[in-house]
Amino acid sequence: MLYPFAPTRGSSSPWGPIQTVEPLGPDVAAVTTASHGGLRLSLTALGRLPEAIRETPYSQNGWFEEDCDWALPYLALGLDAFEPNAACAAERWAAAVRTVQRYHPQHIALLGVQADASRGRHV
Repeated sequence: MLYPFAPTRGSSSPWGPIQTVEPLGPDVAAVTTASHGGLRLSLTALGRLPEAIRETPYSQNGWFEEDCDWALPYLALGLDAFEPNAACAAERWAAAVRTVQRYHPQHIALLGVQADASRGRHV
């Protein structure tokens, strides 16, 4: 099913009606529903992702669920640059690295991060 970008409160998502929408840059929005949430990418942003991470068993059509898959576009698109402050950006970037290490270790090199996040950011 195709979903428009940008998502709006009350519109549909794979997890039900959207309750909150927070832009994360011009082509990505974080959404929540009563039961779940994640990131919604525009077709432009989705096209900038490496093909290997555009879909997972839990994320398709530009929707990336909040538990394991959100970290793939977050790192690939450098979404930490759109966080409200440097401390928040560093914290979320580190969380994204840990998430990829745990759930998508096959994509660590593709995303340009070190296998050990404790060593700091690898650009």
